Amino acid sequence: MANQVIFSGAPSQACNLPALLKGGVVMAMIGGIHVCTSNSFPLQWKLLLAQAGAVLIGVSLQFIKTAFTRIVIDTARITWTQGILHRRVSTLELSRIQCITSIHPWWQRLFRTGSIILTTNEVAHPVRRLPAIRNADQLCKTLDEAVAMHHERLIPTRERTRLLLSAQ
Repeated sequence: MANQVIFSGAPSQACNLPALLKGGVVMAMIGGIHVCTSNSFPLQWKLLLAQAGAVLIGVSLQFIKTAFTRIVIDTARITWTQGILHRRVSTLELSRIQCITSIHPWWQRLFRTGSIILTTNEVAHPVRRLPAIRNADQLCKTLDEAVAMHHERLIPTRERTRLLLSAQ
């Protein structure tokens, strides 16, 4: 049976709104410090531009990281592809998922997105997160159905294995 794709896409850039707001606050603080100290010291334009550039790079990296993230969910597994220079691919089998929760922080609700939290039975990664997914509630329901169907397929296999082992 071929795997059917349930979702394929990237997280929304709405998940980066907090980073953008923090960067704006830091830029305002840097500017305020330079203005307040301008009576005691001459304004250091090069220093001001270097500080502003560092903040912009920090904020931009979040946007670039989100742009280079790809999530594909099919009827067997979830695959994350992340990275700019170093590509990393992670997979999670649907049979490992125990609980699915969707959360909608205020800044994501503004953009009609939400995050999906997956609780798994993996020791290394017991909680996985799908950030800023459009129509998160609908995807959560579809994913929940796919996980339930996957578990239903596994139970008869396990039962058959148990019966075969007990017969020996």
